[in-house]
Amino acid sequence: MALRLFEQGDYPGSYAVCRDLLPGSPDPSVSVLCATNLFHMDRLDEAEAYFRDLIHSIPGSSHVHSYLGRILEKKGDDGALGEFARAVSLDPGNLEALRSYASYVLASGDPWRAVPVARHLVAKSGRADDARLLVKTLRLASMPEDALLEWTRAARHGLPVDSEYIHVLFACGKHADAAIASRGEFERTADPVFARFYCAGLAQSDPASAPGEYERILAATDDPGIRLDYVRLFKARGEFARALNVLGPLLASPAVRSMHLQEECELLAGMGKKEEAELHYQRLIEKELDLLGDLEFLRGLLSSYRGFLRSHYPVKEAETLLLKRLSSHPEVTCLLAMASFYEEIGDHSESRSWYYRAYRSDFLTGGPEYARFCEHQGDVRECEKVMLYVLNSIKKNRDLIRVAGMVMEDTRALYRMPRLMERLKERLQERSGSLSSQGLEFLSLALLVSASHSLDAGDHVSCKRACLEGLDVIPPGARNIHPEDFLVLLEECKARSLCDVPALVTAALPREESAKIRDDDPLRALDLDDQEKKIMDFLKTHHQASEMDLRLLLGTRRVVGIVNRIIQKASRQGLMVIDKKGVGKDGEIYAYRRT
Repeated sequence: MALRLFEQGDYPGSYAVCRDLLPGSPDPSVSVLCATNLFHMDRLDEAEAYFRDLIHSIPGSSHVHSYLGRILEKKGDDGALGEFARAVSLDPGNLEALRSYASYVLASGDPWRAVPVARHLVAKSGRADDARLLVKTLRLASMPEDALLEWTRAARHGLPVDSEYIHVLFACGKHADAAIASRGEFERTADPVFARFYCAGLAQSDPASAPGEYERILAATDDPGIRLDYVRLFKARGEFARALNVLGPLLASPAVRSMHLQEECELLAGMGKKEEAELHYQRLIEKELDLLGDLEFLRGLLSSYRGFLRSHYPVKEAETLLLKRLSSHPEVTCLLAMASFYEEIGDHSESRSWYYRAYRSDFLTGGPEYARFCEHQGDVRECEKVMLYVLNSIKKNRDLIRVAGMVMEDTRALYRMPRLMERLKERLQERSGSLSSQGLEFLSLALLVSASHSLDAGDHVSCKRACLEGLDVIPPGARNIHPEDFLVLLEECKARSLCDVPALVTAALPREESAKIRDDDPLRALDLDDQEKKIMDFLKTHHQASEMDLRLLLGTRRVVGIVNRIIQKASRQGLMVIDKKGVGKDGEIYAYRRT
């Protein structure tokens, strides 16, 4: 009944039946179905606690790890990657796990890691959507020729032409073929997406006929994207007045967008109408600063404005205008724009002041830019201090990888700041299980630098250990580091060693120290808060408790969430401290489990 209700999409009904089945049921599939229902009901914290509990009772279940990965993905937790990878390694035949893993790493901007999984998935399933996923993966991994080959194979089995195929043709430089295929699909479907592809392909393969086709297509379907492409075609040719004329209908539209207004500013500047361009820039910047909706667009707009001021006004007048627009706005994007302006004109004292204000305003956005400026000015000590603060404060993987990329840009800086490199290595190692291919490449580079520092210091054991760790984490297809980089260091390390001590042999701990570790309470590692400690103390004393018992103990109805939190913390440490025994008349039943 529970399975039938689940298949019908009645997740609350299926969950209610599962709860009745749980007490005394030895079948783990009941708990799996219960947890899966919770996932589909969007009760993610409870579902996560159930699946983490199940990892201990059925550790070899690919399904459990795959669903836990889906839960963590929904919650924006970087641990999703490790769970998907575990699910795939446990059962390479679990097609849903393969799809989840490939889709996740692709959406995370890591197509290189998705390539082998997507290839395996297509070989196993033969499905058209899996073939399309592989083609997209290969294209984004900068392997367009392979993507086209895979598409050709899949097309023999009925895979239809779509936008992905056109993207692949463009990536291969086959602009004429892209134009022909797009035109055929536009005539068949009347979808303006294909019309836009057609015109873009024609602009590359037959520039002389492109304007006429743009006019013909716009007469049939006045699509804003196609019109904007047409504007940029004339802009790239330096035909600014003609481009502005084509842009007119977009500017007159009630749905005019900020990007259209920026095009107008740049075209007016290109035509030499600097007063008119400055007025339009002013209005657009004020609008964007009032909204602060798209900071990436604002950053590009301010960069465009700085370029316009420097090319059309004397330095002092340009400075006055920029200060008038931005000096009263504390937004970090404005502070960085001012800092960049002063750096470009060579006023390093003012530039440093604005970069420092940006750092104090937003350490994550402004800190690396201020540190970069300090390093270029030779202030290595300040650069290292700021970057150490930034590294210690970062919470998310994507921010850590972005900052790591900034550190890696200047090889000279790596050797001048060993403390920074050591801390970067530590932060990357902490998250090695959930890093993208780019993050793993940065980690391997950091380990290479660490090995080199150790070799120079005569610490041969540390050098060898860093080399072996670096070899282990190099991702497939790494572009900036290769296994032989470590092998050269290892060979040099062994040549310099008077006695080559193995780096991977772990010395036995003294008896009293090992006894102390065995006797230590593993719950100390869980970092429990006061409510969580009360629950654990109660369960250790009474061995078992109902939800109602714990409500009375804590004086709150939020017991289920607190217990789930304990289970999650324990699972991350590889422990299982609470068993869920089902549901009784007083709610959930919990039992203490000795670790």
